[in-house]
Amino acid sequence: MLKRLSFCFFSALLLFISWPPISSFTSCIFIAFVPLLLVEWDVSNRKISQKQFFGYSYLTFFIFNLLTTYWVKHAHLGGAVFAIICNTLFMALVFSFYSKIKNNTTSNNAVFILPILWLSFEYLHLNWDLSWPWLTLGNVFATQTDWVQWYSYTGVLGGTLWVLLVNLSVLNICKKTHLNGFRLKFVISTCILLIFPLLSSYYLYGQYVYYFDTNYDSKDSLNVLVVQPNIDPYKEKFSSLQIDQTNNMLNLIRPYVTAKTDFIILPETFLNQPIWEHQLFNNLDIKQLFDLINNNKLQTKLDGEKNTLYSINILVGAMTLGLSQKSPTSKPLGNHKHQFYQVYNTALHLRNNFFHEDDIDYQSQGLKINTYHKSKLVPGAEKMPFQNLLFPLLGDQILKIGSSTSLGNFSPQDSVSLFNSTTILADSSINQLHYSIAPIICYESIYGNYVRQFVQKGAQAIFIITNDGWWKQTSGYKQHSMYAKLRAIETRCYIARSANTGISSIINPLGIIDSQIDWDNRDVISASILLNNDKTFYTKHGDFLGRISSFLSIFIFLLYLVRKKLNFSH
Repeated sequence: MLKRLSFCFFSALLLFISWPPISSFTSCIFIAFVPLLLVEWDVSNRKISQKQFFGYSYLTFFIFNLLTTYWVKHAHLGGAVFAIICNTLFMALVFSFYSKIKNNTTSNNAVFILPILWLSFEYLHLNWDLSWPWLTLGNVFATQTDWVQWYSYTGVLGGTLWVLLVNLSVLNICKKTHLNGFRLKFVISTCILLIFPLLSSYYLYGQYVYYFDTNYDSKDSLNVLVVQPNIDPYKEKFSSLQIDQTNNMLNLIRPYVTAKTDFIILPETFLNQPIWEHQLFNNLDIKQLFDLINNNKLQTKLDGEKNTLYSINILVGAMTLGLSQKSPTSKPLGNHKHQFYQVYNTALHLRNNFFHEDDIDYQSQGLKINTYHKSKLVPGAEKMPFQNLLFPLLGDQILKIGSSTSLGNFSPQDSVSLFNSTTILADSSINQLHYSIAPIICYESIYGNYVRQFVQKGAQAIFIITNDGWWKQTSGYKQHSMYAKLRAIETRCYIARSANTGISSIINPLGIIDSQIDWDNRDVISASILLNNDKTFYTKHGDFLGRISSFLSIFIFLLYLVRKKLNFSH
């Protein structure tokens, strides 16, 4: 028993030290599961029961989850406890189910059921109401982006598959050596499995650098300002006056603003006081932001006549409210029984130029505002899980629960939407560039399949706004920043990331941070980013590995039930 416990602790330790933000021991992930899989071997040899193996698995993954995501407690203690306990349970169940199926068959290839089941679990975890994909195994390579340039084909699930296959191959070496002595061919096959993806990645890296260098002059670009106000969410962020925060921010960025600035990016909930969406133009802070746009304009010529073009756009995070019908996410409006409203975590796009007149959400006297509502919401903190299922059963009670508890009750929007705009390419209003941006809010940036939908729809760059100060100075904000690098590789898009507190950065399509503002710094990044019009394989097809694995898992499960029934009959 002591030996098995030590194996569990060793597996958990290897998983932890390989995980971001630690970068020196990433390669440990390729052997991290081997000790736990050796414990599972004792099930095959009938030394321990399935229930005992589940306990060992739970212990391993509990330690791993605790060490890597403990920081969630700073934002929401109950959410942290729930996430760690449940995520541990899901991981342990996958290993337990794998062990049951493997030991119910005589096939030597049964070990490869594990990658199929685990990929199915991760795919489910990306697409249901208890979604918490922070520890998707493919995220481990966020510190070593030069190893996984092929994520532009597979996404992070490709990294998960790589990790599990190498671990199983190392396990096979251990087993064969124990039973039959050392066999060189198993070592060679493991080395090939490990090295081939690395060589492929470096090839793709070089190929993209060559493409980038030869096409640089033909690429369109934007001049962006990424702002990090560095306002402590536990102190002045929600206690000081919003107008003071806005004035301080304007004083910070004015030295960087020119008429050729295309986008100013401000963080999530920079405007932290709730604003009714039909009254956006009455908000004093929004008026000040529009003043910044209107005071910086370009004079252009068309047919010899001077024209004015307002090139500056502003993306700013806000909390907004909207009147709505009764729904699972709506709240009663005061004492009115038949009036409801919804709360949104919103990205606002402020501009005074055109793209298409029919893509405007709100406009007043030539000023235009578009909205995007955060749609990947944090379970518990921002949404009540399974609201759509509970609403028909609980009715008005679910509205009371959402209004009177710490459970979040934000509303998402139905589908992805882009922020479209126009910039000038030369001293002529004829020579203009129409472009589209993906607005990504905080937690959404860890969902590769979701982010790629914006690019598939036409986004040419990705802007992430977040507030990572809730997690304090822990590994949480570092992990969140590093995961954004994987989105850049998957889509081959530039990313501009604005954090209220945390790490703000410019990330190039190779997943390399070109420039960044570190924790607890108040600063602005001024950068030129290239627009991408190409679609990667992953952008077009998304998490195909997850879909294939889910189909195979259903087949495996049905086969397991049939085999079990036949054995019972005999």
